[in-house]
Amino acid sequence: MVSPEASLLGARLDENHSPETNGWMAVCRRCGAQTESPRGRQHAPNERRLARSEQWLDAQSRTRHIDYCEESPTK
Repeated sequence: MVSPEASLLGARLDENHSPETNGWMAVCRRCGAQTESPRGRQHAPNERRLARSEQWLDAQSRTRHIDYCEESPTK
């Protein structure tokens, strides 16, 4: 049974990017979260690694914000 927290985090990861697996392991190469199968159709983060996946999403958000600020013209 998957917890609601894991389901929500999996959905957030899916919104951020499509899972990228090697076809042999059910792990996304991009974020390191587990996927539902080696084919990687959606993220299914492990309960014990939710904090790591949350940190990864936060880091991606900060990176996008920094990139946006660098591209914006200064006034």
